Amino acid sequence: MKKILVGIIIGFMISGVSYAYRVSKPNRITDFDQRGLVIVNDNFEKLWDITNGRYSLDIVTTNPDGATKGDVGDILLLSTGGNFYLEINTNGGTQWNGVQLTNTP
Repeated sequence: MKKILVGIIIGFMISGVSYAYRVSKPNRITDFDQRGLVIVNDNFEKLWDITNGRYSLDIVTTNPDGATKGDVGDILLLSTGGNFYLEINTNGGTQWNGVQLTNTP
């Protein structure tokens, strides 16, 4: 029973992580020409990167809280003073909440 419960919890954690990454809203294509094809290919590449775990976060060196505007759910990696923090936008404005990342096993 413990193995099933642990499996369910890990499954929810993994699926939650995969839904945390977002693809930006694609540009509207009004005329399907060479430029439109490039936009379509860029959007497909972004989707492929996320589904294959090749998503990279923007790294900032100053605290975004109160200074950087973002959409709800945007994620940044804050690197300051030799420490790393995972910052997540929580209100669609300039409010960012973060957690320090450590190497603790």
